[in-house]
Amino acid sequence: MAWVSERNKENYLGYNDWRLPNAKELHSILDYSNAPQYNHQAAIHPLFKITKIKDEAQNDNYPFFWSSTTLAGQRGGQQAIYICFGEALGFMKNRRSNTTELMDVHGAGAQRSDPKVGDPDDYPQGHGPQGDVIRIYNYVRMVRNL
Repeated sequence: MAWVSERNKENYLGYNDWRLPNAKELHSILDYSNAPQYNHQAAIHPLFKITKIKDEAQNDNYPFFWSSTTLAGQRGGQQAIYICFGEALGFMKNRRSNTTELMDVHGAGAQRSDPKVGDPDDYPQGHGPQGDVIRIYNYVRMVRNL
């Protein structure tokens, strides 16, 4: 939200009323007919452009996008919702080999949460039962009310 506030101070693209979309608004641009594991595309409506990234395994993937929706719960609002337009990765333990593997544990279009601030290096094996990847420095897709 601070990044969006800075863009508004700069009168970005001639406007100063930018905001982060909420989780429902981001969900509205998902396109489940696309997915990295299906056709090597982001699960986003073709109208929208999206940048490829290198994920935690250095594979081509697509970023997580912050929403303005705070995750209510046991952490007292310290986390916010993001939407995955690529694989929703997690570090899962392989019971057979007793090793940890990075895999798509939730699928494109998943709604997850990250801490609003911090260092992703503090979470080398992710967080939670599926070892959800913690990036913190997620992407932003600003919107305006018309």
